[in-house]
Order: sequence, then structure tokens, then C-alpha cells
Amino acid sequence: MRSFSVDAEIRWVGLSRQELDITKSEQMSDVLDELKPDFVVNTAAYTAVDKAESEVEIATVVNALAVAELAMACASRGVGLVHISTDYVYRGDGSADIDPLNAYGRSKYEGEKAAVNAFKSGGDCFVIRASWLYDYEGRNFFNTMRGLESARVVNDQFGVPTWAGALAAAIRQLVLKSDEVESGVYDFSDDGRASWYEFAKEIFERTGSNAELTAVGTEEFPTVARRPKDSTLDGSELREKLRLEKVRWEDRLQMCIDELKLWEQVAERAEVWSKEPYDESTRETVSRWIEEGRKHDLIDAFHKEMEFGTGGMRGVCGPGTNRINRATIAQATQGLSNYLRANEEGELKVAIAYDCRHQSEELADVVASVLAGNGIKALLYPALRPTPQLSFTVRYLECNAGVVITASHNPPEYNGFKVYYADGGQIVPPHDTGIINEVRKIEGLHEVNFAEGSDLIEILGGEVDAEFRRKVLTLKSNEVFEAIEDEITIAFTGLHGTGSVCVPSALSEFGFKKVFEVQSQSIPDGSFPTVSSPNPEEGQALKEVIDLGESVRADIVMGTDPDSDRVGIAVPDGKGGFQLLNGNETGALLFDYVLSRGSSGKEQFVASTVVTSPLLMKIAEGYGVGFVETLTGFKHIAKAIADDSREYVIGAEESYGYLVGDTARDKDAVSACCMLAELAQHLKNKGTTMIEQLESIHRRFGMYQESLKSVTKKGRDGAAEIQAMMVGFRQNTPEFLGGEKVVAMRDFSDGSIPELPLSNVIQFVTEQGSIVTARPSGTEPKIKFYVSVNRDLGPDDDYHQAKLELIGRIEKLLLSFLS
Repeated sequence: MRSFSVDAEIRWVGLSRQELDITKSEQMSDVLDELKPDFVVNTAAYTAVDKAESEVEIATVVNALAVAELAMACASRGVGLVHISTDYVYRGDGSADIDPLNAYGRSKYEGEKAAVNAFKSGGDCFVIRASWLYDYEGRNFFNTMRGLESARVVNDQFGVPTWAGALAAAIRQLVLKSDEVESGVYDFSDDGRASWYEFAKEIFERTGSNAELTAVGTEEFPTVARRPKDSTLDGSELREKLRLEKVRWEDRLQMCIDELKLWEQVAERAEVWSKEPYDESTRETVSRWIEEGRKHDLIDAFHKEMEFGTGGMRGVCGPGTNRINRATIAQATQGLSNYLRANEEGELKVAIAYDCRHQSEELADVVASVLAGNGIKALLYPALRPTPQLSFTVRYLECNAGVVITASHNPPEYNGFKVYYADGGQIVPPHDTGIINEVRKIEGLHEVNFAEGSDLIEILGGEVDAEFRRKVLTLKSNEVFEAIEDEITIAFTGLHGTGSVCVPSALSEFGFKKVFEVQSQSIPDGSFPTVSSPNPEEGQALKEVIDLGESVRADIVMGTDPDSDRVGIAVPDGKGGFQLLNGNETGALLFDYVLSRGSSGKEQFVASTVVTSPLLMKIAEGYGVGFVETLTGFKHIAKAIADDSREYVIGAEESYGYLVGDTARDKDAVSACCMLAELAQHLKNKGTTMIEQLESIHRRFGMYQESLKSVTKKGRDGAAEIQAMMVGFRQNTPEFLGGEKVVAMRDFSDGSIPELPLSNVIQFVTEQGSIVTARPSGTEPKIKFYVSVNRDLGPDDDYHQAKLELIGRIEKLLLSFLS
């Protein structure tokens, strides 16, 4: 059965013998022409060593003639080949002499020569000789030993036990680095040397077997075919070329055993999900994966429980404990329900909203059903709404909590479950850990209470929509609109998300009439068909709206993410095109404008995060208002609003999130779009532009330039790799970064910054005032590196030259930090 798996860089297609029998040249050609692969990895072989002595012709057909056909077919199509061979081509006395002892070895050697010969005119061909391969699947020495109660094993034949998982990793690296490795024949093995007896002994000890093991000599095991006495391979050449870690075979054996235990756990979980009470579609999918042996899919979906973090859950949709689906959402809602019932009094109410993503409406219904099943009133929006409106709704309707089904700007295959508490902000201590603990107690779907169609489920009407719009409208400055002589033109896109159903109408109510929307992106669609990523932080996402802006000669271009809590903008560059502004630049413009409207005094405050530009703090100081620095994530700004006795004015974070006033307790792209449009109108009334205003800010408060570099680490090992990176940064503090002396390291995880909660964040500060921050993402498998540099600007300093200087410093800092 054909199987597919995709890692971060390669799409693998596995073919059974029925789908591709390499002895059938016509079938081989058809498959190559259909799949058009970049590489073929050939593991097909006749491996019955003793039978090969009497079936020489069959062994030769499979191991030599068919390999020749395959190699020529690949070479003629420009397809690279990795062909797996064996140590049996050697004499078997520990030397590097080619002298096969048996028919199997001779047939494999003929196959090697045929493969290399087919590529003599060019192309990538790699022959890898491996020995003593084992795994926890299939027929091999490891599986044979762990199934025995007693064993007699030879102690005078030697080699290197090599885990198939290590070979697979090497092949993957070889495919990725094929341009750096010369075609040819290579040995591969783990490190070390052992006899079969020593290998068996290690297997028994590490698996906890009580089997009786006896060492014997080769003469006690006569075989038809001669076996090599010493199959020790030196895999160092290939290992060095691929920059692979040298690992002892004993350690690899433990990795194999750990994988076995994981697989057994996965298989057990999958079996549960293939039966009721899981829904029919889930049962059918999981059952099919089991029947087809789709191990990769099963491990990805079941290797761990979907983690409920401080903001909720976010992940790929699909069946499994490590996926977003009806079951995991229901269990999370049960945990939330248990926490509310234990910690809140009176009639409990929870507001629910959802965005445009696949299954969002269905999953919102699941949330409502579970809440109702636990006696909690569920206030459910009938259609998609922006996340900030959910935050507003929680406070407006005096709810105990709120839930929004969204994955923000993640790829189309993602969805999520985000939780808010009674203050309208995302959950923070102590509620976050309390809810997390309750969610973790839920062991399965059998512990979830459902009440579909319950009277406790109430569909929200238009009243709350109107109240949210009225709240946004309170931000409007009548003075700006009274001074209009030439109204601005706005180009907008909701990137197939909720922005299309709320931002244009909000702009209209604010007073803007010349609003043009990208029609191809105005219909909500969780596939996001016109963009590679629905993230306004990425310039490509705004290409179509910038094209529209150019055609209508817009004064400002804006795009919101799928749940409308972030907004990215582009403004005329004065040369006939548009310039994208980053989140820090937009934040600085908003801070300066909002504070210039009359906010002053220590009885007011503004807020931003530790990875947002220090320029925002400088602007606050310039206007004489208080400033609060928080951890990354708008929930911390929301907590500051709730806790601080002063009047909150504005907050921003570098990731395109802004909140003006108290329209919500989360970043709000709806009100931000209105305020940014008002700023553009204000500047047009004055005869200036956004670009000119940004330069003015830099000359008044200091010139700052920032950049962000994200490194993604996907798969089961991704989190461990990221954690290892953070440990390395802490243990090896650099003395210099980009030629700048490091004068301080702020570690937010060790309590050395008492005014902020603990967080896995490290910040390096240089003598020149540059800041480099390392922060693992809380919602995605990546680590983010933030760089901020600055300099003062004199009245005669060239602005553009100064900017180039700062960009150069950023590049040096990033290169130094990541090298």
C-alpha cells in the first residue's frame, strides 16, 4: 500500500512490492513518470542468504539485473539514486578487500557495479553498504531475540549493530546534501564493535528480559552459505561528509527501544480512537491508518497528548490525541467547565466565537454542547466574529469566561482553542495553571458531558455586534473629520478571514467612504486560496491589496489576519509605490498619534512587551505618561490594564498587535484599522505622510530599527532541539555579538527580573544599546530571535544613510548570534 509522509523538507512516498516490483521494468517506468521523484531510495533486495546458494538466478535477477534497470531508468530521467547494499561484498576478515563469500554477496556486488555504471555520464548515485541492520519492526536479530526465553548465540562473529533508524536519518541527510557529497560507494554503521553474543546480551539487558543466553562458536551453527567472521564497517567517511553525530551502537539500541515503547503507546491509543465513543469519521480514518500500516501518520497523531498551554491549544486538525478535533476540543472544554464550577459562583456563562477556519463552526458547537452538558450557559455567536469582539463580549455580558475557535495566522491545516477569563483577557495566573491542571485530568472522551440542543445554548443576536461597533466608534476624533478637505482612499483585505465581515463596516461608521476591498479575498475561506500564508506580518500576504492600492491610489493599505486581531499596513513611499511598515514602526506611529491627542500625566499609562521596540517607551517618556513593560503576548498587557489603577491609553506589540483604549482586552485589528485610517487622514489634513511622520518621530525620540528571525524545528524532536538551544545560550553567554560587547544578559526564567512572571526568554544587551532576544514560540514549533538597534539623529544627519547603518548592525548581530 502506497504511503506518504512529509517532514520539514522532504515528501516521502513509500511503495510496496505490489506497487513497484523492480523486476518489472515497465511498472518501474510508469511509477517514475507518475511520481517524478528527485530521488529513489532502493531498499528492495533478495536477502535469503542460504537459499541464494541454490537460487543464484533469482538472487541475481533481484539484486543485480533489476538494480541495473532501476539505475538506468533513474539516470535517464535525471533522478538521483540511493541504493542500499551489504557488508557481504567484503571478504569478511575485517579488511576492505572485495571478495564475497557467498552467492548473495556476489549478487549484491553485481548490483552495486550496475548502479554506479548507469550513472557514469553524470547524476547522483550513492551506494550505501550497511551491516547488522535491526529495528523493532520486521524480521531481524533484535526482534528475534526479544521474543525468546533462551538463546544460544555465536560469540566469534563480529560487526557493528546498526539501527535502521540511524540509516534512515543518514539517507535523509544525504538526499538534502547530495550537492555536497560526491557520488560513489560508502559504508555506513553506528560506532563501535560487538559479537552477536554481545549484541544479544545488550538487547536482553535493555529490554529487561530474563531469557537465558549462552555463548557458542560458529562451528555449532553450520549454514549453507559462508558467513563473514568480521563485518565491522567504518562509516566515518560518510558520517563526516554529512556532518552526522558519532553514536555508539549501544546508545542507538536504546533509541530503538525507546521508539518501540513509543510505538506501543501510539498503537494502544490509536486502537481506542478506532472505536466508539469517537465519531464515525474519526473511527474510519484511524482504522484505515492501522489497516494500511501508516505508522508515520499514527505516530504524528498519537505520540503525545495535545498540550493545553497558558493560552489554550493550537495545532493541526485531524484525528488523534496530538491534533485539534472534536474529541480534544471537548476534553479541553470539560476541563474548563470543571475549573469554572469549582471556582466561580452563581449562574455560569461562557461566550463563544469562531473564525473562518476549517471546522471552526463545528468545533464551536462542540464547546457549546459540553458547556451546556455541565450546566453552564453557552452564549454562541451564529457566525464568524473577530477575536477582539469575543474579548469585548465577555465583559459586556458579564461572562465568567470566553472561548474562541481560531489558529490566528497559522497555516490552513491549523485550528485552536483560546480561552479568556471574566476580565476579557486571555487566561493568566492563577487561572491558566488551574485550567491546565483540570484539562490534564481528563483521561478520555468518556469523561466528557455533552448536551447538544440544550436550552442552555443561547445564540447571540445583533445587539452585541452593535455595542462592539459603538465601543470602537468612541475612539473617533471629530476634529480630524471636521478638518477634511481631501478624504483619504483606503485599500483593505481581510485575507479570507473575519476582517471582511467587520472592518469595512467599522471604517464606514467611523466616517470613511472611499474604502476599496480586495474582492478575491473578501469571502471567508479557511483554505486561504490566494495566499501562501494568511499572516499580514509577511509581505507576500499583502501583495494583492498593495496592487489594489496602487490602482486606486490609496493613502493607506491594510490587511488583517483570519481572526482580525492583527493588522499590517503599507503606505505610499513617495516614489509611486508602497512601503510595508513593520509592527514596531506602526506601533510608534500609533503611540505618537494617540498620545498627541491630549494624553499626558502619570495618571495614565501605555504598555508594550519586552521584544517590542524601546522606541515606544521613549515616546511615552516624551509625552510624560507612565509606561509598563510586559512579557510577550497581549494577555500580559491585558493583565496590566486590569491590575493598574491608572488610565490605560494604548498598547502595542511588535507582532502587529495594537489596542487603543478599552474596546477589548486583547489586540484589536478592528479598532486599530480605524485609528490608523484616522491617522492617515490627520496627516493628509496637515499635508504630510506616514513616512515623513515616522522620520519625525525618529528625529524627536531616537532612531530605532528592529528585525525578527524565526527558526522552525518541526516534528517530535523539534521542541527538544529548541530547548537545547536555550540551554546553550544560558550556559555559554557570548562576550561579543556582531562586534559589540555584551554588557548584560536578562534571563526571564530565573526570577532575576522580579517585576515580571517567569518566562523562557533570554535577552542580551550590548554596549551600544543593541538588544538580542531569544524566545521559543508558545504556539508554533519555532524559536524567534529579535534584534533591536538604535542611534541618535542630529538635525543634519542623513536619515536614509542612518537607516542603512542600523540595518547593517542588525545583520552582523544575527549572523554572530546564529552562527
